[in-house]
Amino acid sequence: MQLPERVLTGPVVLRHYTLSDAPRVRELAGDWEVAKTTAALPHPYSQAMAEDWISGHDETRNRGTDFPYAITRVDDGALVGSLGLRPLASDHGHFGYWIGRPHWGLSYATAATRAAIALLFAHTDAETLWADHLADNHGSSRVMEKCGMRVLRREAHPHRGEPRDFLVRGITRDEWDSLADRPR
Repeated sequence: MQLPERVLTGPVVLRHYTLSDAPRVRELAGDWEVAKTTAALPHPYSQAMAEDWISGHDETRNRGTDFPYAITRVDDGALVGSLGLRPLASDHGHFGYWIGRPHWGLSYATAATRAAIALLFAHTDAETLWADHLADNHGSSRVMEKCGMRVLRREAHPHRGEPRDFLVRGITRDEWDSLADRPR
């Protein structure tokens, strides 16, 4: 499967990472306030971890298992977060994202999530896409609601060594097609 290298969607551009992004990834992902809201982002997060992660992107894209995108601002190209798309759902669904704390509340996550849903429905045969988030992550809850994703169930999973509640949200192809504000 091939996905585009670059996607323009509202206030953000999704693009492939380059190694030159590693310092910014380390800076944003290394913030505990960001890491604690995610299911899989390690903390602390080092420069070497960012470089290793980015270096593995070609392999995961070639295998068709994970398609990582840098979320950048359309006006100046600054990296503000990350989005990973998975044609076959992992333990945490078909996609996941994080946004750097200085960029919270600016609609970047909503734009990236809408793009993720549009890309996955356009390039896969999936009839339902799902993703999860920590139940107490109200920002992600609101983002997914704005994208038409409804709560499917609540599940407990280990998170940083402790049991935590996650909300699993999903959207069907028909539900997505009926939304007026989806990317075309």
